[in-house]
Amino acid sequence: MKRTYVPVMLAAAFSAVSITLPAAAETVTIQEGDTLSQLADSYHMSLQEIKQLNGLTSDLIYSGQILKTDADGNRVKGASIHTVQNGETLSGIAMEYKMSTASLKSLNGLQTDVIYAGQRLEVQADEAPSSLDSGQFPLKKGTYDPFDDTWGKSREYGGARVHEGTDIMTEEGTPVYAATDGSISRKGWNELGGWRLTVNTPDGFNVYYAHLSKYADGLEPGGSIKKGQLIGYAGNSGYGPEGTTGKFVSHLHFGLYDSSFKAINPYPYLTQWEEK
Repeated sequence: MKRTYVPVMLAAAFSAVSITLPAAAETVTIQEGDTLSQLADSYHMSLQEIKQLNGLTSDLIYSGQILKTDADGNRVKGASIHTVQNGETLSGIAMEYKMSTASLKSLNGLQTDVIYAGQRLEVQADEAPSSLDSGQFPLKKGTYDPFDDTWGKSREYGGARVHEGTDIMTEEGTPVYAATDGSISRKGWNELGGWRLTVNTPDGFNVYYAHLSKYADGLEPGGSIKKGQLIGYAGNSGYGPEGTTGKFVSHLHFGLYDSSFKAINPYPYLTQWEEK
């Protein structure tokens, strides 16, 4: 990969788990064929580090884009780095740091459990269990199609953007259940999400259910939600003024956001919940 380097201001070295990051910050100009994961490996950074450093919400990059490659000071608060050793597994590393496998995958932008020796993973030692770790799948078994990781896929309605969630194909009218406890922070029409519901969990996450055809009775902003409670029914609402339907096939769009409404890939959590 041909790269153009641009010097920027020096940053103090950051040490974690006996690894010292370079003091000299650099930028790289993306060339045709480059991928974000390749760049992260080249600079001995985790995928999540390079995404956070550059404010990226997906793995999509483009030719000519300039990215910073110094992770100093941009690690998730309370996180450190674990360098994968021969024979280690993702689940074993998660257990070592008292994390769930799903939260470790989400923190590092991993889509599978495959890791390799020398890979750098962000970890959060002594992480308190979150409401997401104990969540449940929002649809009943047998009511939906197999689903893929649609996080970061390109979307065009409303302008070029990337997909901030997981789409689960299911028939219109399929019951949707709360994945976590929480309180309703948003209910009503959204041009992109159609009839949508946002639930704020006790530990500050925001769970987003979109494209509903109908809400369950008794749901109002500020009201409490219990995990497993019926919240509505899947549909194909959205992509237009209030009441628009039929612009796409029926499905549940499931999204996760942190307390500042920064998007989190929900796919690792959904696959974990589906296995319960």
